[in-house]
Amino acid sequence: MGKLKVAHGTYPSHLHEEGTKAYKWCFSNGIIIGPVPLWKENFGKWTVEIRMNGKVSTDPAKYEMDSIMHKVYEYCDYYYNKYKKDEE
Repeated sequence: MGKLKVAHGTYPSHLHEEGTKAYKWCFSNGIIIGPVPLWKENFGKWTVEIRMNGKVSTDPAKYEMDSIMHKVYEYCDYYYNKYKKDEE
């Protein structure tokens, strides 16, 4: 059997519970990092949006659906490691 097709724009599932520790910490601390579907000429591709301190930043790179959550977790780990130590 082939792969089940998922409609573009459907939020990707989290890959595993361990990867969500930094994700949850960021969310709880007002750092919102998530996948955003692209449309028009980039239909089928995704990017990462980061909302923090009232500012929105968008990763200029484009990702496939099967790799977008890896990049989201990478950003979450970065911010977790950067700011978590300030709390200790």
